[in-house]
Amino acid sequence: MPPLDATLRSVLGCPLCKGPLTVHEEASRTEVRCPRCHCAWPVEEGIPRMVPERMSRTAPEPG
Repeated sequence: MPPLDATLRSVLGCPLCKGPLTVHEEASRTEVRCPRCHCAWPVEEGIPRMVPERMSRTAPEPG
């Protein structure tokens, strides 16, 4: 799976609150997450799929 481009990461923001996004990579899945809204969107083939029907809720991150 291609990584999320650094330039793309620098300009992406949460479509809900306009806050910054973080990238989370696991063994078989990459997603962008908003720590403010606790939302996540999958990254497929290096492209964040940031549409409402692909959004999922995440647990608040500690700290």
